[in-house]
Amino acid sequence: MKRFFLIVFAFLAVLPDGMAQGIPVGTWRAHFPLRATHSVALLAEDVLVASPYGLLLYDPVDKVTTAATVVEGLSDVDLTCAEASPSGQRALLGYSDGGLDIWSHQDVRRIGDIPQSGAYPGQSAIRAVVFASEQRAFAATGFGIVELNLTYGVVQGTYLLRADGGTTPAYDLSIEGDSLFAATASGLWAVSLSDPLYLPASWVPHPRWKDQPLTHLAVHQGRFLVQPEGSLDVWFGHAGNWTIVPLDTANQPVVRRLRTRPSGFLVVRSYGVTEVNLDASVGPTVSSGFGNNTGFNPFDAAVDATGTLYVANLGRGLTFIDNPDYAQHRAVQDPQSAQAYALEGGPVGLHVLTGAVDATWTATYTNEGILHFDGLRWTAIQESALGGAKDILDIQFDPSDATHWFAASWGKGVLEFSGDQLVQIWNQSNSSLQTAAGSGPSDVRTGGLCWGQDGALWVSNALSAQPLHRYDPTTQQWQGYSAGSFNGESVKTLLQDEDGVFWLQSRTEGWMAIQVSGSSTSTRRLTRGPGSGNLPSTSVPAAVFDHDGELWLGTSDGLMVCFSPYNAFNGKSIDAQYLLVAENGINQRVLNGQNILSMALDGANRKWIGTADAGVFLLSADGLETIHHFTAENSPLLSNRVQSIYVDPETGEVYFGTNRGLLSYRATATQSAASYAGIEVFPNPLKPEDFGPMSVRGLVPESYVKVTNTNGRLLYEGYATGGQFTWDTYSLSGERAPSGIYLFWITDPLGTQTAVVQGVIVRGNP
Repeated sequence: MKRFFLIVFAFLAVLPDGMAQGIPVGTWRAHFPLRATHSVALLAEDVLVASPYGLLLYDPVDKVTTAATVVEGLSDVDLTCAEASPSGQRALLGYSDGGLDIWSHQDVRRIGDIPQSGAYPGQSAIRAVVFASEQRAFAATGFGIVELNLTYGVVQGTYLLRADGGTTPAYDLSIEGDSLFAATASGLWAVSLSDPLYLPASWVPHPRWKDQPLTHLAVHQGRFLVQPEGSLDVWFGHAGNWTIVPLDTANQPVVRRLRTRPSGFLVVRSYGVTEVNLDASVGPTVSSGFGNNTGFNPFDAAVDATGTLYVANLGRGLTFIDNPDYAQHRAVQDPQSAQAYALEGGPVGLHVLTGAVDATWTATYTNEGILHFDGLRWTAIQESALGGAKDILDIQFDPSDATHWFAASWGKGVLEFSGDQLVQIWNQSNSSLQTAAGSGPSDVRTGGLCWGQDGALWVSNALSAQPLHRYDPTTQQWQGYSAGSFNGESVKTLLQDEDGVFWLQSRTEGWMAIQVSGSSTSTRRLTRGPGSGNLPSTSVPAAVFDHDGELWLGTSDGLMVCFSPYNAFNGKSIDAQYLLVAENGINQRVLNGQNILSMALDGANRKWIGTADAGVFLLSADGLETIHHFTAENSPLLSNRVQSIYVDPETGEVYFGTNRGLLSYRATATQSAASYAGIEVFPNPLKPEDFGPMSVRGLVPESYVKVTNTNGRLLYEGYATGGQFTWDTYSLSGERAPSGIYLFWITDPLGTQTAVVQGVIVRGNP
């Protein structure tokens, strides 16, 4: 064994430095804005901060920050609060739908009683949670207070506080000794935890705050801090006396949280965290003026036993202060927005377009930047760098200059960039682009870009007498073109086929084939009816030309394929057809009736298809086999509405933009290579903590691979998918491959190109 590990580490020493292998094949990862934190929980070994999309976990000893999302087991997004248990071994997480998670490093248990009951629609959000013991907790909701049995993971009681059974919104909770205190819409309530909580008479209203809504509460050593709804003031109560805490309210800071600390309280307000002592005197405030703390935007805070202050700092993740002069910040690589209307490629990685139009293609005036992910890091071009443009719907990079690119804005025209710098906005005043008919004088709606075979940029222009435009980047000259019956239509996506014909999408009239000759055009519609396209619907949200030149059409009523788009201008049929598969002896249409929103191809010509309410499908190259069907119910997908898809050709990672956020899944197919010069084995080594298969990418089409050990024993063999081969690390007889060095023997279909590469498996202790 010792000799083996010497061999392994000698092999590892010659692996390329910084090899970015990404996630393993068959695994998911989330791309959520986790820095928008709102809650802090101090665990025994970690500091947990929660955002609507998941958790950040900071280990103060190892100085490591990790994330936990639906991919790591959380039940949902839209987290609203978090609290640590008395032992610090787990946390209770609340959600906007009334669900809760009992979270620990070992597992996550869902308490779904409230959303499953459907008893209080619109009132179920968990606003605060508090532990009475390791096995007993309470949650404040929009209808009252619920008691949780954490041993069984169930709601044990519901307390509405009113004798007539009406609901009372509860906003905050605190426990001291045997008493539970609640800040509610009807004032401050108290109850002994040893009394029958189901009896309204057990709940005692505080006379000072009877029928006065309170939104925040903290109780410590017999002292109270409360904040009346809508007030900037915080009140201090002790021994029946109440006074206003002398906080500075000159800048009208909003109170966001009241917390206890070992020697008093913390008042968390917009722009600052202030200490309040047990005699109601005010201590120091941590604000943006602190060292390294610009843009401080606290939502929650807690102090640990060493005196370190931890803050949920919106936009920065976790901020902590362990010395009097300097703030430190911790987060993970994440996008700044969850919006993912459109996903586009580029010279490197993924671009996420956060702008959008609605179902009627009306502007939403959204701009949260253009986001870029290179496989490791997220960056963004902020709204301020986009010249006031909103609703960016498409981008295109100059194939001769990776720093030169364009963006289509639904309202501002076409933006031209050099690197991250905006160099020109093309609109009705300086180009052939036209304003939208019936709209304002500067409303130029461009939604589709295509780099043509002629080396020019082609642009779609909605509600224009000339829906198609050409821009020559060399001469900076523009020219507009007619599109027949699509003149004046609302048009968006623009494609070009291998014959140079453009295909233009209309919102309600199908697609139009456009052949450009000089300054004139010929057109042919692809729409409903035999001989006219044979589509089941004129709403065709998605279309893609596959590797064989076939036009795949995702309609609002199912999947169609135009097998002969090359017939568009020779007088022959371009009617689309359904794909049929036999089920129980009866032919069925593939994806019949599905409202298809998005489509993308992988390196093996397989089709990823996103729908409005059924998740995403992976179909084989011919469309007759369903390889995967991912939904919100059987995968980490946040929603069954998948509005955009992008497949990274180099890695095979598939990105899904849903209406609730962006996730990705590493599939088995990559773009094939021309030779074996760039072969990569990953993960390499396959470590004990790695789950999933070992893959080889950078292969030529239809490569055949055999896997052997160093003694030449055959363990596995098969064909590559696109440019990638995947081995599940089991032998043909089903035995798990042990620690060792393994050889991948690779050949192309003709046997003219061959290669041998090696991978290492390191297993843990059994």
